[in-house]
Amino acid sequence: MPELCVIDQCRRTSRAVCKCCHQDLCLEHFWQHNDSIRCQLNTLKKELNDVESRFKFLDTGKSVTTFRRQMKQWRIDSYTTVDHFYDRKCQEFNRYIQAKVGDSNNDIDRLQRRINDFIDIEYGGQRDIDFIKSNINALNGKAAKLEQTPFPITISPLKIDENLIQIN
Repeated sequence: MPELCVIDQCRRTSRAVCKCCHQDLCLEHFWQHNDSIRCQLNTLKKELNDVESRFKFLDTGKSVTTFRRQMKQWRIDSYTTVDHFYDRKCQEFNRYIQAKVGDSNNDIDRLQRRINDFIDIEYGGQRDIDFIKSNINALNGKAAKLEQTPFPITISPLKIDENLIQIN
């Protein structure tokens, strides 16, 4: 027995099979089905052309301007962060130097007072002079060591994490 058209209420014999959807159709419904597919394809073509036009004339200027403004602000903020970091490290280094040199300055002040006292009261024996010489030699050695030894500082290059700014 021949196949019937798949369209409800149609009693005609199927004369064609649509290669797209594999439906058995009578000739009349086959042509309607074909016209429907063509109509849908033409509508989709028009929609796609409209979308293409939108992309051709898409104004990205506002987005680019906003992005660049945000990037400039990020850069300013980053420079500020680097400047604050720089200032903190300079202060830290100054405190380090003061700590290294500060004790020696206290020793120098003490020795100067002692020498001045000896000069003022016209007192000071060879033993006192040898003690002062010994301290001056020790301070000279400490100064030479500080001059010749580089301060322990390690500076690593600034690394930028590419994930800091993500364009999604």
